[in-house]
Amino acid sequence: MIRTFIAIKIPESYRQPIGELLNEFKATGAAVRWVKPESIHITLKFLGNIKEELVDEIAMKISESVGNRNSFELQAKGCGAFPSIKSPRVVWLGIHGQVDFLGELQADLEKRLVPLGFAPENRPFKAHLTLGRLKGNRGKAKLISMLREKRDFMLDPFQVKEVVLYRSDLKPTGAEYTALKVLPLGPE
Repeated sequence: MIRTFIAIKIPESYRQPIGELLNEFKATGAAVRWVKPESIHITLKFLGNIKEELVDEIAMKISESVGNRNSFELQAKGCGAFPSIKSPRVVWLGIHGQVDFLGELQADLEKRLVPLGFAPENRPFKAHLTLGRLKGNRGKAKLISMLREKRDFMLDPFQVKEVVLYRSDLKPTGAEYTALKVLPLGPE
């Protein structure tokens, strides 16, 4: 069994500014498990543990969904938290731009994966980049203050041209992601 998810890779140009943003958040001393900049992505669907034999079937379903879609533009903009800034559990960077295209893609993937045994997500899809998860209350007030300060944080827009099926290996140093299949959007 392998742990898998479907996601959009963020551009390399995002890694350094996100790393700098994370350093500012880390300076608050908040009890947060921060995500490594190279691991940050937009999750479309968490699949969980699957049999390796299913990889090609899942890739075919993703390909069916993305193959008739044009590339679209997204932009990281604004920091926040789930369920709210006042009561943060997950710290995130917002996604803006052509989020309607992203939402349609995500909904289509959900629908196409049902015949393979993947139940649709119960919660509505909210595109974001997870920056960290709270582990306790230490430094929470400073974290909330920093979240408010970074509400206007923004990076340049980028083109989404592919969707990736990832393998996730949990390690003591954090999750390591490996691209199993890269499926391009088409036709251009």
